[in-house]
Amino acid sequence: MPTFLETVHVLNGETLHLDYHQKRINDVFQFYYPSSPVLNIHDFFASLEIPQQGSYRTRLVYRTDWEFHEFIPYQSKNICKLTIVPTGDYEYTFKYADRSHILKKIAEHPEADDIIFSKDGKLQDSSIANLAFKQGDAWYTPKEPLHWGTTRRRLIDEKLIEERDILESELKDYSHICLINVFRPLSMENALLLPDSIV
Repeated sequence: MPTFLETVHVLNGETLHLDYHQKRINDVFQFYYPSSPVLNIHDFFASLEIPQQGSYRTRLVYRTDWEFHEFIPYQSKNICKLTIVPTGDYEYTFKYADRSHILKKIAEHPEADDIIFSKDGKLQDSSIANLAFKQGDAWYTPKEPLHWGTTRRRLIDEKLIEERDILESELKDYSHICLINVFRPLSMENALLLPDSIV
């Protein structure tokens, strides 16, 4: 069985959006471990000594039990240039701890700060985030992402982004792209200009 990962943002002692991480854990157990009791992320954090100052990337590795955790001071990665790569038959439906394929693809493209996976001409995700594309006053996210991230799910629930197919051939119809994850909010400050950011 694969090993799974949750990456939780801890900010000044507060664990952010745990309910959405729990939903993803529920999905993993429903698919891989239907006969096992589902891990409770709220209870697990309640048992930990959580850093009270600063921004931390909390890595939780698990299968049917919690196997490893660590608090890593968060350092933002500066991303200005993106390049599009074919997804092929690679699948990342769940948040697997093994990201070796993704890291290999990044290493193949030193000209860019991050990569965007594309399948059958439809854009999916970057290596570290789901994507949102700005058209007029609205934001759209790929209907068939490589991975269903917690921030993406929350923004859809909050009706801040809408799902649609984002075609490579239609990138010219969008003004900005925003990488969204637990550390990268949906905002113009976090957005990159299109098509200038694609190399």
